[in-house]
Amino acid sequence: MRKPFVTVVVIFLLGLAIGLVVNQQRTTRSAPAEKAVVKAEPDVQAEDLELVQGSDGKELWRIRAKTAQYSLDQRIVQVIRPQLSAYVGADREEVFIKSDTGEVNQSGNTLTLRDNIAGRYGDFALTSDVFDYIGAMKKAYFKGRVIITRPDFTVNATTVEINMETRELTAAGGVAAELIPSSLKTLNKEKKQ
Repeated sequence: MRKPFVTVVVIFLLGLAIGLVVNQQRTTRSAPAEKAVVKAEPDVQAEDLELVQGSDGKELWRIRAKTAQYSLDQRIVQVIRPQLSAYVGADREEVFIKSDTGEVNQSGNTLTLRDNIAGRYGDFALTSDVFDYIGAMKKAYFKGRVIITRPDFTVNATTVEINMETRELTAAGGVAAELIPSSLKTLNKEKKQ
């Protein structure tokens, strides 16, 4: 069911691009002295969109959004209420993040989510103001009022960098960590059993 839909969308985008090129060439020939008009409307709009990014036959991430707008000039998809599922490590553990708005650049394998970021990764829960993923570097950045919690500790910072390959986490800017002793005792009891 998805292949026919994807084929229709690709044909539509190709037709739209060809039409824009032909229209642009006609406009420049007939009225070279006119100023370029900045478009306020996106080239393509969609509801209930799903974008998938993969490499070497494996899905790297999938983003679902309530609405999306695509600009041919910028080649960026603006998304409203995105939900991101990414898969990291050899065990392909899922990271889930949702926000109010975002931008996706599939050709650059980057994405930015903004406003009311909330997510989870295993036992970790997190919140922040901005989330940036840079695929070429295999790094994720959480910025502004970052809070990462797990049953046995909480970390607050203004910026957190996560290396998606090594799973190394680096916090910076007003870092405060709190261990929760009662949870540590509970975790030790669970490990002994």
